Amino acid sequence: MRIVITGACGFIGRRLIEELEQRGHELHLVDRQSPEEATIFVPGSRVSAPFKTDWPFYKADIMDGEAMERVVKQADAVVHLAAVPSGLPEAGREAFYYNASGTYMLLDAARLAGVSRFVAASSINAYGTFYWRIREEPVRYTHLPLTEAFPPEPQDPYSLSKLVNELTCDAFHRAYGMKTAALRFGGVWSDEVYDRAMEQGLPPTTAWLDDLYTWVHVRDIATGIRQALEAPDLPGSGAYTLNAADTSCPEPTMELLQRLRPDYAAMLTSPIEGRGALISSAKARAAFGFEPKFRLE
Repeated sequence: MRIVITGACGFIGRRLIEELEQRGHELHLVDRQSPEEATIFVPGSRVSAPFKTDWPFYKADIMDGEAMERVVKQADAVVHLAAVPSGLPEAGREAFYYNASGTYMLLDAARLAGVSRFVAASSINAYGTFYWRIREEPVRYTHLPLTEAFPPEPQDPYSLSKLVNELTCDAFHRAYGMKTAALRFGGVWSDEVYDRAMEQGLPPTTAWLDDLYTWVHVRDIATGIRQALEAPDLPGSGAYTLNAADTSCPEPTMELLQRLRPDYAAMLTSPIEGRGALISSAKARAAFGFEPKFRLE
């Protein structure tokens, strides 16, 4: 399969390149920074992280429609990872415009090129209950484990842009028949973060967090994207959460709920065993076989 990857210089993009080339796919990489000068986003800042690749590389911006049409020509599928990762109000105009308009621009280029499958990086921020919330008011989940059935309530520009991108993917499927999948990544951990947690252990949980103690290994994310690309019976469109099968807490999940949120413990829609996750990936499992392998045991 000939696959175009935008945002290829990011740390998810790099793991995805490894995953897809091991499966024999032909890759074409896109980023607005060159591999030799690449940086990656880490919480709070960007750090220098150059890398090398032998795959065709296009230094281009997803907002350049003509460039995107040239890049996706003859592609079988597109994986769209490029984004401005900020939900701060002062960066709102740039983040929303780039993320939402850029996704439309790329989808339209893919449509014109006859691309059959489009996998977009969404985020658990599309729920509107995780990071960069603006008003200081408690989140009120309607059910746990959390599923895609929860009515989104985004406040910040990044979360809003991700939800809009999911709707845009749906619209292109309805209009043109292109198969699309928007993948809501949980809190993605790098190899280094995961290895450090496994070495040092998890600290005791002392307070409730509305992020539901989310985490997922970047290599599980890369596998999930690959599965969405390869699945023969992928639904026409949909949003799918990719989260680890456990929490980032050392305590059993039911113990956490009973101690910190007994109101949530009383409204579980399905039992949670051991340190099982409070965010469900069941929809992704049913659609393309997503089964996260990394756990914090």
